[in-house]
Amino acid sequence: MMESLEELFARARRNEEISRNLFEIEVAILNIASTQAFFEHLVKQVGKKFGVTCVSLALINNPANETLIQALRKSETLEGHWSVVPNVDFLAATQGERKPLLLQHPGKPQLNLLPFSDRPNTGSLAILPLQMEGRLAGSMNLADVDSERYSPDMDSFFLYQLSVKASLCLSAVVARERADFLATRDPLTRLRNRRELEDTLEREISRVIRHGNPLSLAFVDCDDFKQVNDRFGHDVGDKYLQHMARCLEDVIRKTDVAFRFAGDEFVILLPDQNREGAQFTAERLQAYFPPLMIGDIPIALKASIGVACSKELAQVTARALLKQADQALYQNKKLKHFRFPVPENV
Repeated sequence: MMESLEELFARARRNEEISRNLFEIEVAILNIASTQAFFEHLVKQVGKKFGVTCVSLALINNPANETLIQALRKSETLEGHWSVVPNVDFLAATQGERKPLLLQHPGKPQLNLLPFSDRPNTGSLAILPLQMEGRLAGSMNLADVDSERYSPDMDSFFLYQLSVKASLCLSAVVARERADFLATRDPLTRLRNRRELEDTLEREISRVIRHGNPLSLAFVDCDDFKQVNDRFGHDVGDKYLQHMARCLEDVIRKTDVAFRFAGDEFVILLPDQNREGAQFTAERLQAYFPPLMIGDIPIALKASIGVACSKELAQVTARALLKQADQALYQNKKLKHFRFPVPENV
């Protein structure tokens, strides 16, 4: 049966509205800088623009998706709106299809992609694949109580467009985030690099000058790094530095920041920490360092630490704070022991 003119106009208006909604979603997510914000905006915009009450994400559980999974774990907004599924379960649900899959009364394999709260009342389901850098990363799932909402015989062109646009934007935001991360990180240890130290230190010193809060700094130097390199080789030397970096991050507070300064030297910024508190942190580090295990061989971590505090400087500058900590480090290397007084009530 041929459509009437009114029906053709009605379909054209619906298609125009869908196209406009797709464009607005693309604009909303195109320039987002973080993966977490991307997922939050995507779920919110799709639900809002298309009146979908149950929008969720399913990611395949593999190492390549770890950054995406971590982003979802950090999101309070998306709690209960995402899941991680084994690769075998994802393939069972989608058969590896890279185009939208529309189902009425979906079976258990497909329902396994949904959060538990969405499963009981799902009458129809649209599974939109999400690809990242050419590989299948997971899916965005649109569930509805109406079994006719996503019928297998309906035109899925616009859903396919949404899937492609979301995938392209996801790849772009992940690439931007990775580039930003690498620009501020040391590639070996993954700690923040020296350039980031300089920028962060300037910001912290400005805060000190404005508010008068103390700022301390700890300079850490590995004592036996050359001997480790000479005896075990550079590969083990790299592992030594990576192990040292993890140890620093294990001990410091969430508000403290560790940096790789150069070679086997590290710096820890301790905001709102006085000298006694900084020395206590140094004492804790010295007591903590577990050995690096290379097979059955334990390699002890040995480091000298010098601390400095803004309260002891006549003029608070980044150079003065670093110089004071470096001088304290030199003195500690000469003394060959680290007997920092442990203050009470720190």
